[in-house]
Amino acid sequence: MRFFTGNSSSPARRQRATTLVELLITASLMVVVLGGVVYSHLMGGKLMQFAAAKLGASDSAREAFGKLQDEIRAATTIQVGDGTASIFVPATNGAALQGRAVQIFPTTNQSWWIRYYYQTNTGELRRVTSSNATPQVIASFVTNAVIFAKEDYLGNTLTADSGNSAVNVRLQFYQLTYPVTKVGTNNYYEYFQLQSRITRRILQ
Repeated sequence: MRFFTGNSSSPARRQRATTLVELLITASLMVVVLGGVVYSHLMGGKLMQFAAAKLGASDSAREAFGKLQDEIRAATTIQVGDGTASIFVPATNGAALQGRAVQIFPTTNQSWWIRYYYQTNTGELRRVTSSNATPQVIASFVTNAVIFAKEDYLGNTLTADSGNSAVNVRLQFYQLTYPVTKVGTNNYYEYFQLQSRITRRILQ
């Protein structure tokens, strides 16, 4: 008759401890997985910000050009030059018909006008009318002073007024709103510009 005492090598009784190597491998895998999750989250947030900036830029474009385009297309007379909320000086024939302001006459009544002008100290494109002298901000963070120009069908700036000319509107920005997005080095855009050439519906 044989008697057996407990044997630590028996499969039924064996208890195996985690080794240091296994612990390090597990920790490394966990770090890699968590790092991937965090990276994906950060990239997703950055992508959302980029998409929001794109959508905000589109909204700014529609806001800045929507009413201006409609008013130029429906105008009877358009003048470009220099101006503020209280005064407008049209560009003279013989010089380039361009400037930081445009004055739009919806009818043949010259006392009824709409004026868009660039406010240099604030970087804003503003709008006033003959019936409402309170400026309305159309676009902010604008950098270029020459915004409006009368051009021929080839895109050349005119030096003599013509009823068949198109109005080139160009806005260059250093920052966008909704959401606030910087334009420049290490930001979403190296350069951001809105441009449109608008022609009156009724040409002379």
